[in-house]
Amino acid sequence: MNKRLLLVAGATFMFAGSAYAAHEPRDESAGDAPEYVVECDEGAASAKACKVDKDTYVGWRTFATNCQVCHGGSGLGSTFAPNLMTRFNDEGVDYARFKYVITQGYTGQMGAMPAWEKNKAVMKNLDGLYQYLQARSDGKLPKGRPTRMK
Repeated sequence: MNKRLLLVAGATFMFAGSAYAAHEPRDESAGDAPEYVVECDEGAASAKACKVDKDTYVGWRTFATNCQVCHGGSGLGSTFAPNLMTRFNDEGVDYARFKYVITQGYTGQMGAMPAWEKNKAVMKNLDGLYQYLQARSDGKLPKGRPTRMK
């Protein structure tokens, strides 16, 4: 696996399960995956009709601030960054893999995602970011801005 860091505007997640297992160290300290809480109105087509826990809401804000420029406003991808819903669903991204890619970056076929480990805003909201993306990929949270639970 090429470990060169290519600087590009934005970020690209590349979750290749087999490459991960064979070439990248597993971070056993990553712990259990944080869990989200989402409550949506029946048949909600927009996240506006949903309430999420504080961490998931902060995860949405973190995504909107740092990730959507490349991955699109709902994580559905762009011409140079993959669809994260597909990545989470098809490749079963676990929390350890997610944490590794966010902190270390990744160079793949579509481009390069820089390491975010020095970005305090991203790192302090890592759990929430994972919760938001997992809720989206599980189909529990539609596109858009959710409402934070009280």
